[in-house]
Amino acid sequence: MSHGGGGHASELYPEEQIFAVGIALAFIGCYLANFLAPYGLGMLLGGLFASAACVAGANTVRKVAAYGLGTGVPSIGMVSLGMGTLAAVAGILIPDYFNLPYLVAPVITLIVSAVIGYVVGKLTVNPVGMKIPIMVRSMTFLSIAGAMALLGFTIAYVGSMEPRAYIDGALNNGLMALAFIAAGMAILHPFNACLGPNESHKRTLTLAVACGLLTWFIFSAVRLDLISMIVSIVLWAIVYVKFVKMSLKDACAVLHVPEIPKKEEE
Repeated sequence: MSHGGGGHASELYPEEQIFAVGIALAFIGCYLANFLAPYGLGMLLGGLFASAACVAGANTVRKVAAYGLGTGVPSIGMVSLGMGTLAAVAGILIPDYFNLPYLVAPVITLIVSAVIGYVVGKLTVNPVGMKIPIMVRSMTFLSIAGAMALLGFTIAYVGSMEPRAYIDGALNNGLMALAFIAAGMAILHPFNACLGPNESHKRTLTLAVACGLLTWFIFSAVRLDLISMIVSIVLWAIVYVKFVKMSLKDACAVLHVPEIPKKEEE
């Protein structure tokens, strides 16, 4: 049975597998962006790998929404970025406060985001009272995905995870707000757009990849990284065209909007 905000559709790949691959790639991307920025490859590789965290988050939204979130699908995407923002900033600042090497920032971000997600997940079950069996796990996954997407894209933009450079390049200039909205949309939109009685895992994942690539393009454009802009928009176009073809194939009917009359009928 496919689902549209309630019920379970068949999975193309297990959720844990997609999550592990997506977070691992985003984690690696943080270090690639940090070390390869001097060679002009920070956004090219860091941004690409960060988009994987968006796919992981979007897939978790799909999983938890199967229990009947309904209009809560966009909300839970925004919650994931709220938790992720706290974890990403903490991951950058904690090493500086405790005189730790700043290169441990992604590790601390993972730990803090997991803790925040677990606590928020527990609170949504009690006292909020949401009766979703996988709520705690899903909130933990979403917090981690949101944090790694935020951290990955912002480090790719700044070119460093060194606290002073990061604060000036991602926080003081408001870039984190862009990351919140862009990554949040990439996580919440795929299932929100594809839910319905004929939703398929493959089509939703395809749109999730396209949204992640589009987020990468946005950051590339803001940074004026021409190579990353070209690569990201070409990859986005390829994936999005595939998504549109899948949508037309799966649709029971395609109704085209007629031309608007140029004058009133007599």
